[in-house]
Amino acid sequence: MYLLNGALFVLVGLEAQAAVRGLSGTALSEALLMVAALSCALVVVRFFFLFAAVYTIRALDRRPQQRERRMGHRARVVSALAGFRGAVSLALALSVPYTLDSGGPFPDRDTIVFVTAGVVVTTLVVQALVLPPVARWARLPRDTDADRELALARTAASEAALDALPTVAADLGTDPEVTERLRTEYETHLNTLRAAATADASDAGVLVRHHKQDTALRLALLEHKRSAVIGLRDARRIDDAVLQQVQAQLDVEEVRLAPAADRE
Repeated sequence: MYLLNGALFVLVGLEAQAAVRGLSGTALSEALLMVAALSCALVVVRFFFLFAAVYTIRALDRRPQQRERRMGHRARVVSALAGFRGAVSLALALSVPYTLDSGGPFPDRDTIVFVTAGVVVTTLVVQALVLPPVARWARLPRDTDADRELALARTAASEAALDALPTVAADLGTDPEVTERLRTEYETHLNTLRAAATADASDAGVLVRHHKQDTALRLALLEHKRSAVIGLRDARRIDDAVLQQVQAQLDVEEVRLAPAADRE
């Protein structure tokens, strides 16, 4: 889907250039005015639809279940500004033939392609400039269901690994010292997950704070690791192949730690 959308936008970019060359000065000015007018009309129509449809449903359906599904006006404003799409419109514009059945050129095809591409680009630019501050203004609530499911999945994974640790360690012939060290690490991680789920417990704050500090410290030390390895390469004590191998391992460690840092 992403490749199709990307290819479509590239094709429209090529077609838009040809459309601009096919428009005269007056026709180009009129096309620009149409782009501005249609862009404003799209915003107004989408706001009207979202708010009018909601209040119509509220007037017709007074059930308590319907009231529980209601969202605030701030969320609807974000939806109104985030809902513009261009793939279907661009495809329709490009499907306009160059000539009629009679053999003559299709009237105003260049204008249709240019205006369609212009409206799509305008809405994308408006989204890029307006949507971030509007989303911050809306103060949308967190998806608590997603957070709960994520915590459940991480807890279940840690519990499964801890339960399987003795059997797997015995099959692999792992030394007891290594097994015990890994068990301690898993138990600490599992206790942190459980404490985060019950933040009102007396020791929960300490465990969560220690976990955050551990993650931040590990991420900070990664930069020193990278600097040391690059220094060895610059001093010609290791070659580029070794540098890339170590950097790949450090990247994996950073990716593993990054989600925990993002939650802080």
